[in-house]
Amino acid sequence: MCSRAHRLTPLLSLISVNSPRLPDLKRAHALLIVSGAIRPKPIARRIISLYCLRSIDDAVLLHSQLQFRDPVSSNLVVKFLVRRSHPIQVLSFFCQDVHPIGCRPSKCTFPLLITAAKICKSISHGELLHCLAVKLGFMFHAPIPNSLVHMYAYIQAFDHAKQLFVEMPNRDTVAYNSLLSGYVKNGYLEEAESLFSSMPEDNALSRSILFKGYLRNRQFEKGHAFFNQMLILGLIPDEHSIITLLSVITQFKLVPRGKMVHCFVIKRLLNITICVKIALINFYCICGHPDSAIFLFEQTRMDNVFLWNTLISGIASLGFGKTALELFARMQFNRVKPNEDTFKCLLLTCGHAGLVDEGLEYFEMMYSIYGMKPTLDHYWCLVDLFVRTGRSDDALKIVQKLQCDGHSFLWDELISVSKERDDISICEYLGRMMIGLQPDNSMIYMRLLNLYAESSRWDKYLEVINKMKQRKLKNIPDYVDHELIQVANP
Repeated sequence: MCSRAHRLTPLLSLISVNSPRLPDLKRAHALLIVSGAIRPKPIARRIISLYCLRSIDDAVLLHSQLQFRDPVSSNLVVKFLVRRSHPIQVLSFFCQDVHPIGCRPSKCTFPLLITAAKICKSISHGELLHCLAVKLGFMFHAPIPNSLVHMYAYIQAFDHAKQLFVEMPNRDTVAYNSLLSGYVKNGYLEEAESLFSSMPEDNALSRSILFKGYLRNRQFEKGHAFFNQMLILGLIPDEHSIITLLSVITQFKLVPRGKMVHCFVIKRLLNITICVKIALINFYCICGHPDSAIFLFEQTRMDNVFLWNTLISGIASLGFGKTALELFARMQFNRVKPNEDTFKCLLLTCGHAGLVDEGLEYFEMMYSIYGMKPTLDHYWCLVDLFVRTGRSDDALKIVQKLQCDGHSFLWDELISVSKERDDISICEYLGRMMIGLQPDNSMIYMRLLNLYAESSRWDKYLEVINKMKQRKLKNIPDYVDHELIQVANP
């Protein structure tokens, strides 16, 4: 007995580690099965929880093989399946491996299952869970009816949501906010306002939900007045509301209002999150106040790559290309690792500033130093750089090397740049190549026709028209003045 315990000690110590490697976990699991030590519930639960972290499929398999299953193990699997966004698998697991075998679910199980039904947007699963919760007497546990109201409202089953809401004996703030957010999400502002006015107590979260509804439905003046009312009442909006408001203010370049929000953030928020600071920096850059953006940046911890990206792209958009590149050099000095978006910003900056050598250097740096594989966006930035600096041949070489599925993305972007530079050779090549790939797609022909018409290439225009007729495409232009074209091309 002592020797067996001695052999199991290293196995038990292994599974007590927070996150063992999957191969080690499987070896320990196998030895525990052979030794018969897997049977105690605490050990089985521990193995399942570790599998949930490393391999959710193995966790489901182990759970199905347990002789005595308990709600704790079931909840562990359900929770991780929801976290991994496998809603169908959650419901399937519950219906097949938990409920049918008599493993009575606990009150903690239902909010997770209802969340899965919400993600699936399945009213049938939601109704089944609702019935089961009633049958088991769980409807007096507030998180369950609240979750059901939120689920019904989320999938626009408002008749169910309102009926359940009315039948709830004790409606708390969570219940009100669940229905309120459902109304707002689906654009029922009048119903949301009516529900908000009937709430027994005012709170910042409910007002934040309704405020975001005003902005989402483009009722900006009403939303701004509502925001001011929140401030007068001493209620602090949530972070997402502030960021949403700043995005609207930035869109319309309402500088005084943006500064007012900045003052509120300084005075009222004890902990200004990095997302709010990014929104403020973006506001100042787009509204043409780079000094304010840099000043705010200097007061922030400089270890966040998204913060650097926002400032670099913002400064570059104002025409300060070299300043933006100097910021990147400073970013490297501070040992902040750039991401893919950083290099997009740099390549676009070089394109607008006409800095070909620097752009090529950053493109090479991306994979040679930081080990990043350039995406289609990066290739597009490089094409844009070459077209803007008059190097159409180099741009064409890159387009020719790209994967076929990326050409439709490049098409619209290249047309605008080529028109600016009075050079349609790249777009012409791209259009003809796409016709070869999709000869029956009339939209490609129409884009090429528009390109030739705007550049007065009427001989090419007629050539495309004839090709469309040969393929018997439907969207051929109804009226083409052939005589006028012939006069333009004697």
